[in-house]
Amino acid sequence: MFSSNDLWVMLLGVLLSLGFIMALIVYVSKLFVNQTKDVLVRFILLVFAALVGIFIVDKVIAFKIELLTKEMDEQLFDLIKTLTLMIFSYYFGTQKSEKKE
Repeated sequence: MFSSNDLWVMLLGVLLSLGFIMALIVYVSKLFVNQTKDVLVRFILLVFAALVGIFIVDKVIAFKIELLTKEMDEQLFDLIKTLTLMIFSYYFGTQKSEKKE
C-alpha cells in the first residue's frame, strides 16, 4: 500500500503505522484499566496489543516491503496465538472463580 518511491508517501505510511499501534495500545489500556488490577496482566495485554499492531502493520501498511522475515513472521504469529490463549484462559478462569464465590 505505502511501498512507494515517493518520500512523502512512505513517511505517511510510517506515521499511520505508529498512530495505529499507539491507538491500539491506548484502546486496550482503557478497555481493561478498571477490570484488571494486576499490573502483570495489564503489561501482558499492552505487549499483546503492540505485537498485534506490528503484525497488522507488516501485513497491511507495508504491503510489498517485507518488514519481518518469514521466520520472524511465523514466530510473531505463534507468540500472538500463545498470548491470546493465555489471556483467554486467565479471563475465563477469573470469571469462573468469581461465580463460585
